[in-house]
Amino acid sequence: MSDLGIEEDAALVSMDGEITWIGPNDDVEWAGANTVLDARGMCVVPGFVDGHTHLVWAGSREREFQMKLQGASYMEIMEAGGGIHSTVRATRAATEEDLVIAALARLDNMLAAGTTTVEAKSGYGLSTEAEVKCLRAIQEVDRRHPSTIVPTFLGAHAVPEEFKEKGADAYIDHVIEEQLPAVVEGEDGPLAKWCDAFVEDGVFSVEQGERLFEAAKAKGLRVRMHADEFVDTGAAALAARVGAASADHLAAASDEGLEAMLAAGVTAMLLPGTPFVLRSQVYPRARKMIDMGLPVALATDLNPNCMVDSMPFVMTLACLQMGMTPAEALTSSTINGAHSLGLDDLVGSLQVGKRADLVVLDAPDHVHIAYNLNRDIVRTVVKDGHII
Repeated sequence: MSDLGIEEDAALVSMDGEITWIGPNDDVEWAGANTVLDARGMCVVPGFVDGHTHLVWAGSREREFQMKLQGASYMEIMEAGGGIHSTVRATRAATEEDLVIAALARLDNMLAAGTTTVEAKSGYGLSTEAEVKCLRAIQEVDRRHPSTIVPTFLGAHAVPEEFKEKGADAYIDHVIEEQLPAVVEGEDGPLAKWCDAFVEDGVFSVEQGERLFEAAKAKGLRVRMHADEFVDTGAAALAARVGAASADHLAAASDEGLEAMLAAGVTAMLLPGTPFVLRSQVYPRARKMIDMGLPVALATDLNPNCMVDSMPFVMTLACLQMGMTPAEALTSSTINGAHSLGLDDLVGSLQVGKRADLVVLDAPDHVHIAYNLNRDIVRTVVKDGHII
C-alpha cells in the first residue's frame, strides 16, 4: 500500500476515455491531440473511489447535531425516534425526482473534490415501494451524472417503526420475501449489484444478517456490510464467512474477526469521518490492519448524520487519527476502493487500458492531499477522458 509507482516528469495520453500511453514527457507525441492539459509543477493521481455512501435521502438532521453536542449518543438519538427513522419519514414522502436532484447536487460536490467513482446505497426507504424508489433514483442519477455510480441495496439498514412490535426477525423476513425480489426481479430489472446490512448490537444480529446475505447471494447479489461499528458482534467474522467483498466501519472489530477477514480476502472499508462527526475517540485500528496485511480502503460514509463528501478530508483524518501514511491513504482511496467494488480492472490506478479518471493536484506531490486542508488543492478533474 506504500508503493505508489510514482513517475516523475511524465505524460499520459487518453483516447475515447481510455488511457492509451504513459511515459516520459519528452517522448509523448502531442501532434493531433484534441486537448492538451498542462500540469507542469503539479501532481496527477487517479480519480478517487468512494466505496461507502448513502447518497440518496431527503430532509436534514441539524437538530440531532445539536443533540450530539449535548452528549447524546448515536443509539440514544435513534431510540428517541431520530436518526435513521427521521430520514426514512422524509425520504418516503419525497418524490423520486426530488431524490435525484438532491443526489446530483451532492455528486457535484464530490466530483469537485476529485471523486469519480461512488458506491451509493438505498436504505432510507425500509419498505418495498420506497427502497425501489431510492434505487431507481440511483439508477437515474447514474444516467445523468458523469461519475460512475455503483448501486447497493440496504433494505436492512434499521427496523422501521411499523415493525417495532413484530421485531427484527419479522422485518428480515419481509426484506427477503418482498424487498429482495422487487429489487432483483422487478419490472425495472436488477436495481442493485450489492446487498448490505447494518449488523450491529441493537440493529440486526449476525444470524439475521447471514440469513439475508445467503438469500441475496442466491439471487445474484454480492455482499458488503456494515460491521462492528460500535460493538464487537462477530460481524467481521460473518463478512469472512459469507464471502463479503468488504466489511465497513470496524471500529470495534476483534483481532479474531480481522484475522478471519484476512484469510477470506475481505477488504476493510474504513470510514474515519463517522467517529469524527460522532465525537468519538474510537477509530478503526488501521495501523494494525495494514501491518497484518489486510487490504484497507477509505470512504466518506456520506449520509445525513455524516455530511462528509470530500475524500481528501477523509485522507487527512486517516493520517491524523488512524496513523496511516499519505501513500497508504491514497492507495486506500483509489485502487483498494476499486477492488472492493469489483472495478479494479477499470479504475483506481493510472495504467494503460483503464479509464482516464484523473485528478490534477495544485501541489508538487500526493502528500499534499492529506497535508493541505484547503479543498482547492484539486485543480482539475478528468472523467473518462473529459475535463469536468
